[in-house]
Amino acid sequence: MKKIGGNGRFRSFAAVVALCAAALTATAAERAERPARVSFTSLPEGATVVVDGQPRGITPLTLYDLEPGARHIRFDLKDYEPSDEFLSLADGSFATCHAELRPVFGLLLVTSEPAGAVITMDGGLALGETPRLITDLAAKDVHRLLLQKPGYQPRPVEIRFAGRTPLVRHETLLLDSGVVRVTSEPAGAEVTVNGIVKGRTPCVVRDVPKGRATFSVSKAGYRTEVRELTLNAGDQQELALALAGLPGTLRLTSVPEGARFYVNDAAEGKGPVTLVNLRPGTYKVRCELEGYATVLRDVKLANGATASEEFRLTNVMGSLEVRTTPPGATLILDGHTVGTTRSADPAAEKSDVLIVPNLPEGEHTLVVRKDGYAEVVRHPAVAAKSASRVTVALKRLFIPNIEIETPTGIYRGVLVENTAAAVMIETSPGVSRLFPRAEIRRIDVIDKALRP
Repeated sequence: MKKIGGNGRFRSFAAVVALCAAALTATAAERAERPARVSFTSLPEGATVVVDGQPRGITPLTLYDLEPGARHIRFDLKDYEPSDEFLSLADGSFATCHAELRPVFGLLLVTSEPAGAVITMDGGLALGETPRLITDLAAKDVHRLLLQKPGYQPRPVEIRFAGRTPLVRHETLLLDSGVVRVTSEPAGAEVTVNGIVKGRTPCVVRDVPKGRATFSVSKAGYRTEVRELTLNAGDQQELALALAGLPGTLRLTSVPEGARFYVNDAAEGKGPVTLVNLRPGTYKVRCELEGYATVLRDVKLANGATASEEFRLTNVMGSLEVRTTPPGATLILDGHTVGTTRSADPAAEKSDVLIVPNLPEGEHTLVVRKDGYAEVVRHPAVAAKSASRVTVALKRLFIPNIEIETPTGIYRGVLVENTAAAVMIETSPGVSRLFPRAEIRRIDVIDKALRP
């Protein structure tokens, strides 16, 4: 074997070291290229996320391409103070960044002529008296202020800020010195002047602002009356109004449904019925349905009200219970077939009860028919809300339907039984005879219904 010299071994070792160094360098380079992932949220949402001076999107937002290292984050949202955060992102890491933004407060100076007006906001929150510097109103919102001073008309003021730019509002209050006596028929109506409640009729409204004032008089169930008055300081006027009642609605239903309704004897159709634009008052309502007792009721309808009336009807129909001997008879009631009597026991001579329901009160015609039996006609009387019972015993008719010839003669009768060994016929009412098959020369079927 040939030996490798010292220089050769050194060169081989150097090559291995170089390869390892290259591999480590490539691995380190590969790791340095892995970006960090960061999820950004804010309260409220919708803030712009600025990363190292570059806008990247709106919260909620997730970025997947942020380079590792120190990052400056800013959250910007209109009418809110910006929020600054600093992140130190590791290679290939995941981080979250949340900011709770503080609203910007506007600067408002409110003055009035005359001074000393009470400032309230949003219907009741007291903010002091004019002149007043207000510094705790959020710039992002629209604020509605009300300036009030005895002897002057209330002054509504709407405030809209433009960021932190100071806002000055000077309001001149109008004198409010008229007096109006308000009455109505009926009394007890609510009176408002320029949208402000002043009492219920009859009432005296003082400090009415000079100039045009809008009076509104309203009462539940009546049409609201609106009048515009022109007053000067010191005026005294009378305002008398007759309120017109609002029409009402009447809803009528029945149990069971389908009943006919009459209102003040006028037919309104089958229920459910809804009548609109009715004058206030008392209405006589009649509800009718065949087989049920008529219901009469007085319904009072107030001004502008909706009255719902349900009529529960009582069934006054009767029923008929029929049994026949034998079973299998067809029942015809008042010209209509209503069923066939049957028995759960095949050997029973009498049928079970067949019930014919919902029959009007009075006399009915019942016809009972069965092949081979005489037809029976009855006239049962049906009473309201009760059951009438009828039992019918049918009389059999002797109608020969078969003829048999034997060595002893020819016999006609009604077939009773037909088996492989013998034939039994009724040769006369109540008299039956059995003929063995061996003795029968001929059998003729007289009734075609018996033929196979």
